[in-house]
Amino acid sequence: MKINIHATVSSNSIRYFEYVRANYEGLCSRAISLKYYAYCLDHSSWHYLSRQSVVDEAVQLEFGRGSMGHAKSIDTAISRFVPGEINVISDTDVTMLMQDWDRVVMDLLTGSDALGVVGTPYEGIDGFSTGETRYQSYKNKPSATWMAFSPEYDFSRLSVLPDKEEFLLIDTPALSDLYQLPIGFFLLKDVGWQIPSYLNDNQIPYLALDIVKPTAPEAKALRGCNPYHDEFQMNGAPFLAHQRGSMKHRFRIDPLSVDFYDACDSYLGNPAWSVHPGAADRLRAKGQDLVNLAKQPFRALRDAIKS
Repeated sequence: MKINIHATVSSNSIRYFEYVRANYEGLCSRAISLKYYAYCLDHSSWHYLSRQSVVDEAVQLEFGRGSMGHAKSIDTAISRFVPGEINVISDTDVTMLMQDWDRVVMDLLTGSDALGVVGTPYEGIDGFSTGETRYQSYKNKPSATWMAFSPEYDFSRLSVLPDKEEFLLIDTPALSDLYQLPIGFFLLKDVGWQIPSYLNDNQIPYLALDIVKPTAPEAKALRGCNPYHDEFQMNGAPFLAHQRGSMKHRFRIDPLSVDFYDACDSYLGNPAWSVHPGAADRLRAKGQDLVNLAKQPFRALRDAIKS
């Protein structure tokens, strides 16, 4: 049995993908075959990855960026799950932290007592990114950031398309239990908001990893890092970390990304497989910075005119 990894990639996240692919390979047991599928949201990422050995298949999409493009990419990946094998939906800006993670996933998702899904949950209410607002994503259940799917269950009818213009009022104990939100709150219908109901309706057992912020005393891999990041643990041991924002933060160039990957590499013993930006990446970033700097006076004038 193989583990098939499906990731959405854009031109800004190519280096992220190269890192996470090296990371998956570097920490796997080598006993289980891994295959990689890149769902490319623009021509430049497809043109590059379709000619590289880091992917088994690069799929060219025309969905564009943003949450809708990302969600459509995930729906495409789900429709292409390999039957009889484990399939993983993975953001590009995650980092595996557990050695032999593939054996752990295989043990959890196969056999007579197999779980249907193992995944990362959203941050709780009153967190760094969630705040105290009554408009929240669901809690304590797997999300589309990183999800591993068992071949023992059918996910072919799962769609993760967002509906950001509408909110679901949590007004019954049943809805409160399903989405793990207090009565009186509103469910944000962001990417993957259908996951809790799909798991419930199809009686699919799941495991949501424990989310630990870098500011928490339990943090190990990301201790002391920016609270923008997330560490996910399994039985108290770091399993996975998530930077977030790969579409806008340049890989290991922007401070938030440097903070995250330096911490992950340090926790993993500064592995030889680690990926770093090249001279061309840094030169491109310098050019972007100069363009943004040149635009500042015009933006200030535009804002003054608007006001």
